[in-house]
Amino acid sequence: MSNSGSPISPEPSHFSSPLQEVLFILVIGLSQLFSVGGIGNTAFSVQHIGGALNASSNAQTSWFLAAYALCSGVFVLVAGRLGDHFGHKSVFIFGWIWMAIWSLISGFAHSVILFDVARAMTGIGNGALVPNSFALLARAFPPFSTKKNIAFAFLGFCAPSGYIFGGLIGAAFAENVTWRWGYWFWAIGCLVLGLATAVIVPHSVGSPIPGLSLRQFDYIGTCTGITGLVLFAFAWNQASVVGWHEPYTYALLIVGILFTIIFVISQSRVSAPVLPNSLWTRKGFAPVVAAMFFGWMSFSIFLYYTTTFILDVHHKLPLSAVAEMVPLVIGGFFATASVGGFIARVPAQYIFGVSMFSFLIGNLLMSFAPYSEVYWALIFPACLLVVGGPDLSFASSGILITNAVLPEEQGAAGSFISTVVQYAIAIGLGIAATVEAHVNQGGRDVVMGFRGPYWLGIGFAAVGLIIVVVFVRDHRFDGQG
Repeated sequence: MSNSGSPISPEPSHFSSPLQEVLFILVIGLSQLFSVGGIGNTAFSVQHIGGALNASSNAQTSWFLAAYALCSGVFVLVAGRLGDHFGHKSVFIFGWIWMAIWSLISGFAHSVILFDVARAMTGIGNGALVPNSFALLARAFPPFSTKKNIAFAFLGFCAPSGYIFGGLIGAAFAENVTWRWGYWFWAIGCLVLGLATAVIVPHSVGSPIPGLSLRQFDYIGTCTGITGLVLFAFAWNQASVVGWHEPYTYALLIVGILFTIIFVISQSRVSAPVLPNSLWTRKGFAPVVAAMFFGWMSFSIFLYYTTTFILDVHHKLPLSAVAEMVPLVIGGFFATASVGGFIARVPAQYIFGVSMFSFLIGNLLMSFAPYSEVYWALIFPACLLVVGGPDLSFASSGILITNAVLPEEQGAAGSFISTVVQYAIAIGLGIAATVEAHVNQGGRDVVMGFRGPYWLGIGFAAVGLIIVVVFVRDHRFDGQG
């Protein structure tokens, strides 16, 4: 248990002034804004990018987002451990610099392959930011303190807002100058925030964890885990482009599964595993992970296909598309503001269940969207309601995971949940693109090409909801009538 028995913080403040404290929370929160914004930046300018790079199908352009999310997810798995060894502040700064370099390269890309590679490399930088942002906040403030709650609430709000923020940047440059400047601007922003991190974040917060040795680092698990996850996701996403009849897609899928099996076996044979197998023995851990995976696959489908639906079917300009999806921010604000009021009084499985229903209802509403514009009847409520999914799922899964695992396992469990979220985005888009290719009649039935993925999103969310209803319980309320 934490030092909750002491009413006073067990250590003095890490900050020299309240201003430094506020700036610290701002810089860490902006990492989430840029994390999700990296998807929005691309999604809303995808038509311009695809046109410039001769990528015409959703199967090809979905790779622009999936490559970023895929490498984010697999690197999150190890970035938290690297932060423990080298210092969370150092790895956090590395994330900003790495994102800046590859965002710059993204803007100079003149081929689909180079752009996909650059987006994947940018995702590695994001993978360094995500777990270390949580670690820095966790180390900066006392457990259960008001400041910590405020900091994490701000972090949660920045995530859904990031999609619109990134979309605004990408759309504005794509519509008025060139889509390339969207990435160059992103690179400048990352460099500025990297410098701000170096100046503002106290060394005492971001220093390495004492007593760790690189000899204990799980090199085998890192290599096999990353290889397995990358190959598995690559096979699914590439199959939507070239089809499953290509032998190499099956081969990569099989090799990816084999490496993943080796990874799982290796985790019981090392002293400091990346993902301890003991986590899967903790009551309630596996159902939460499974529900998050299905829920976030559903959400990735909603985000990508709603954005492209507004752009391709309703023929809106990028900035107009951003404006139509602003309800994501409004709904996210209310979800973030309200969850803190009842998370302590309501069993978390109910909140988790509502999040899965939010994922479902968003895709359900969009599945009825026709050629004609029906913004207020379908798109507006879909965006307003679906955002309860990510906000509520993060808040409730955090409670459920904390209660399910041992204190020394919480860091690994938290990093794995972040991996699950990012990886679900990549896998969800790959499967959805495959479905789209099979139902749009060779591109002749555009609307059906959107409805197929939305139905898939409904199915994913429904599976997540069933898992929550049947298997997930908040043991804080055990024994209460």
